Amino acid sequence: MRRPLAGAVVGLAVLTAFLTAGSSPATAAPACVTLTYLAHLDHADAALAAVPVQTATALAELDQAEQLAPSAGPELSPIIAGLTATPPDVAGSPQRLDILVSTLALPASSPCGVDGQAARNLLHQVYASPVFADLDQNQQPSLLDRIGAAINWLLSHLFGALGTGGSIALGLLVLVAIIAFIAYRVRGVIGARRVALAGEPSTAGDDPDAEWRLAVSAARRGDHREAIRRAFRSALLDVAGHRAQLNRAWTTREMLATIAADPDLLVVLAPAAASFDTAWYGVEPVRAEDWDVARARCEAVRRVARHGAGRTPQ
Repeated sequence: MRRPLAGAVVGLAVLTAFLTAGSSPATAAPACVTLTYLAHLDHADAALAAVPVQTATALAELDQAEQLAPSAGPELSPIIAGLTATPPDVAGSPQRLDILVSTLALPASSPCGVDGQAARNLLHQVYASPVFADLDQNQQPSLLDRIGAAINWLLSHLFGALGTGGSIALGLLVLVAIIAFIAYRVRGVIGARRVALAGEPSTAGDDPDAEWRLAVSAARRGDHREAIRRAFRSALLDVAGHRAQLNRAWTTREMLATIAADPDLLVVLAPAAASFDTAWYGVEPVRAEDWDVARARCEAVRRVARHGAGRTPQ
């Protein structure tokens, strides 16, 4: 996918709830809205996995989660509807909830909540550092400022010496030189891109299991960025083979819009696409924790894609 996803569908819902709860003066802000929301989902999942199934307890937990994050309704509504049906859907609804819980799971080291006073103290120390001293004093012109002033002086004297016609002719010559330089640079960039494309790793083949093995191998040697790329490609190959028609030219937004009618697939594919976009197009190093999250999300996509196809992801 070419563009970073503006936000995963479910992640955006939880983030919206966090901001809403944090800005409401009527209630005391909990320690962490995100963890509270996920805890309700975990409790509901455990209730549905119990023997016998505790449907009423699960519904109560899901209702509290929905109240905490009203914008998460589209993801929770199908599960709640299944549990309140007659008879309750104790097969499909628990499976959907289990996929949602595993998709939204946070790494064990994920922070939640920030000590505001500690942050303010740190900011005060930054502003008190010598780097920010004498900000109200007149600063000496920088090298770029001096160069700009010299160019301005030169142009003003040339205009006076050459007159209007000469200045226009000189301006045209400078413009032609700039255009020629830009054209030269563009040709160089295009040529370099062609060379880079020739050296990129091959993505030939359409076997999702082979792609997954390549992802695991890349992770073992520490290339987590390549591992996430391979894992996401494996997930998309499973989706294309069993669930939906995909086009390689689509952006992430276009792909998610196309599968919007399939909520089971959308709820797991959106977070996986977000992990891929962040790892492949982001500027930050890709860590082992990022690979752990992306791997879980891509495995969820493969399970949903192969559901009912009689195959299990390798």
